[in-house]
Amino acid sequence: MNRARLTRFARLAILTMAVVAVFPDFLASDLPIACHVHGRTFLFPNVTHPAALQGENCARLRSEEGPGDWTLNPPLVAFGPREGSAEDGAPRVAPPWSAAGHPLGTDQDGRDVFARLVHGARTSLGIGLLAAFVFVGLGSVLGALAGFYGGLIDALVARAIETLTPFPTLILVLVVQALLPNPTIESMLLAIGLTRWTEVARIVRAEVLLITSQDYVLAARALGVRPLRVLVRHIAPNAAAPVLVAAAFGIAQVVLIESSLEFLHVGVASSVSWGEMLSEARGHPGAYWLLLFPGLAIFVVVAGLNLVGEAWRDALDPRLAHTAHVTVRLPSLEARLPGATD
Repeated sequence: MNRARLTRFARLAILTMAVVAVFPDFLASDLPIACHVHGRTFLFPNVTHPAALQGENCARLRSEEGPGDWTLNPPLVAFGPREGSAEDGAPRVAPPWSAAGHPLGTDQDGRDVFARLVHGARTSLGIGLLAAFVFVGLGSVLGALAGFYGGLIDALVARAIETLTPFPTLILVLVVQALLPNPTIESMLLAIGLTRWTEVARIVRAEVLLITSQDYVLAARALGVRPLRVLVRHIAPNAAAPVLVAAAFGIAQVVLIESSLEFLHVGVASSVSWGEMLSEARGHPGAYWLLLFPGLAIFVVVAGLNLVGEAWRDALDPRLAHTAHVTVRLPSLEARLPGATD
């Protein structure tokens, strides 16, 4: 499989994961997509969770259907990520396809693995996107100000980068989450954002220093354009390419960090995460499905984002694009030279 085909496959995989993360309730839910019960019609109760259906699930509503009642269950799995289906005294850990309605099996609490997998995609990718927005935004602003204004601002940002860069992000976030009595998603995002911004700031600072010396920036300054307007209108758009590449790689790293925190049980206790699913496999060495499916999901997302980031880097780097152009054109150019031989 060549590089271009592998990149297209990675884009398709990331797009599929993004769709799953946005619509997990339509793939696996303990409430139907739509239903008419108790004389009332409910649209998308799997998303809104109305109080009238509190304590109900798809199986119970289907068994209680009366004349004129109907339910439209999710097409794949009619179980939620936190709903245990095993009865008391029955084996809770079940392999794939061994229990009715559980295509990927169940975990130690009888919860459907597929439901937890698709709902975990929302947690992992959602935290990855939000954290990337935080540290990319912070790093871009600080790096741009440091590279454009220089002086004291540049010195302060450079010292902060030098101080935080040697410390592993996972260790710092792990310490912050462990010290908090009740870790939340907000605290995780803040901890990741305050430790991951240094790489983006270093890249943006270097790009701004390079662009500032260009003729069109010098001309804008000579015409009396305000410095902030020069930074926003002329420099920032031309420095955005490496930021997009850093965001793609950053989301992949945040997914790994979030999964590691959940695996160590120092993440957000109320969330459904791929890392939490991996931690359940430690108590059941023979339950391969508890390790295989969430591990495969993490691998696909991280590898796909890295491949997409590399493709963006190659496409947005004019030096690489020029090199590729010359490499493709060179044989035809030699063929036209007088006296050229095979």
